[in-house]
Amino acid sequence: MRVYVPLTLSGLAAAHGAGEVGPGPLTAYAVTPGLREWYVSDDIEELEYAALNRAAAASLRMIAGTPDEARRRVVVAVDVPDGAAVADPDQGLSAASLGE
Repeated sequence: MRVYVPLTLSGLAAAHGAGEVGPGPLTAYAVTPGLREWYVSDDIEELEYAALNRAAAASLRMIAGTPDEARRRVVVAVDVPDGAAVADPDQGLSAASLGE
């Protein structure tokens, strides 16, 4: 399963230095059953693009919360075993999680 992890430039530098994105649990975005239901298309590339865009919006929210952070969105794509990623039912596809 491919997940998209929102970061900042400083977060990317830390991940590069550590050799990993970080200890779990992490916030990441992926093609979930909820996204499949919300998004009209069944095309996997379109669904992955939608998940990537949600991660990019989350990166912007992280930047907005840190005034000294460089103004560059960062999203890292990570392939993980299918059982390693768990959907957060409390997050769902709320307006906040969609960046609205």
